[in-house]
Amino acid sequence: MSEFQYNVDPTQIYNGPEFEEYCISEAKYLPASRDRTPCITCPLSKLCIPGFEEQVRRIQQGENPSLTIGCAFEGDSLSPDNLLKDLSQEQRDFVLSKIPNF
Repeated sequence: MSEFQYNVDPTQIYNGPEFEEYCISEAKYLPASRDRTPCITCPLSKLCIPGFEEQVRRIQQGENPSLTIGCAFEGDSLSPDNLLKDLSQEQRDFVLSKIPNF
């Protein structure tokens, strides 16, 4: 299913069932229906906006919108080096500024 029943454009308010998504910039869970315009210029927008769209796809299919439920990680896959390895320098700097003890 690639078509969205609900608005996922970050310049407009999401108009579907409510759920929460984690925002690294704000360091907390935020409602999907919030003002998402700050997401457009966020250094992580290329990651977060597709993540939001995937959550909406899951809701449309009657699934749990969680992107982490049932996930299993092996070895050191969650080490800081592995988590940062595919990010641009701008994205790395942003993450490290938001999560200082990372």
